[in-house]
Amino acid sequence: MHRFKVAVCILGLFIGTVFICPQAEARSLFKTPHDLEGACGDLADDLADSGKLKNKRVAVLEFEPRGKTHSSMLDRRIAEYLSMALAGIGDRSWTVVERLELARMENEIQEHKDTSFDYNNWMRHHLNADLTVIGSYLFTENKLRITAKVVDSINGDTVASATVDQYVDDEVRQMSRTVKPATDFARIAENLQASLTGKSVRRQSKGSSRASLFRIVGGNKIPFKKKNPPVFSIGDRMGFSIKPPMDSKLYIFNYDPAAEQEEAILLYPIPEMEAAVFPGERTRIFPACISQGVDSYDVAEPRGRMIFKIIGIDSGVDMDLTRSLKLRDGYYWLDSSNLKVVIGDLSALPESSWWSEDIEFWIQ
Repeated sequence: MHRFKVAVCILGLFIGTVFICPQAEARSLFKTPHDLEGACGDLADDLADSGKLKNKRVAVLEFEPRGKTHSSMLDRRIAEYLSMALAGIGDRSWTVVERLELARMENEIQEHKDTSFDYNNWMRHHLNADLTVIGSYLFTENKLRITAKVVDSINGDTVASATVDQYVDDEVRQMSRTVKPATDFARIAENLQASLTGKSVRRQSKGSSRASLFRIVGGNKIPFKKKNPPVFSIGDRMGFSIKPPMDSKLYIFNYDPAAEQEEAILLYPIPEMEAAVFPGERTRIFPACISQGVDSYDVAEPRGRMIFKIIGIDSGVDMDLTRSLKLRDGYYWLDSSNLKVVIGDLSALPESSWWSEDIEFWIQ
């Protein structure tokens, strides 16, 4: 009985200590983020709590692996989730550099790759970033430790930092063994994204994306479980659904990030086929809604990570993204020669008049 009373007293002291601890400390005692997006959300909260982001413009760069870990898509995914989390914090006074602007910057760097190029100067004067978030990650047993630092873009001083641990799940494993885009074109294309704030709000609402990939088996649509990387085998059949947030003109690209060819095929619209306007908040199933009698795409080589990039433009906006694309084999093609024009067209649009979504999947 005596031991029981002592245990109760110790438990009471522990609980009391927790409730008087700062919020960040209580979070670390009771909660290990259940996924990578949650871990980056905790990082964002801690960086915001530092007070150093107030009234600043913040750019988040790719993270770097530590230890024996090799560079992978995890570098990019952590940066993407952290950017979304920072942009999604309510009542924030800072702004976050969007992925589209980073794409424009990378394209600019490539155009000047044969001359001296001051990256820090570009960050300060073209992105107008006051602060740069850099970071690293390290695998320790069955956990992933992520560390983020906020650096002053002018003097290079670290003004804030945060660290979070997360249990390694299927998404982290898949990303850590997936190579990053093989070409400059693919890397820049990955950053053709619309408003981070809009994307963050969308992810938080109903816990789902407006684009969804599924496998077709025996005429039935089999969705993938949330947070499970969608993996197909050669010979499978696939389809996807899109639910635009507004009446939209859609542009659907398909490309292989690991390919040496610097190009992406435009699955929709197709030349000589009248492009439709897709009503907002209504789900459409592809390819059935654009190809009569065709209800799926056949999964074929190459193996590895693939991307469907969906860009939607408000139907009231007079813009056609195909104007600079090349025609070949009955399809439009995006390549490094017309990528700059597409970036320029999207940059000219108000952020409220377009949206984007990436659907990534793996072929094994």
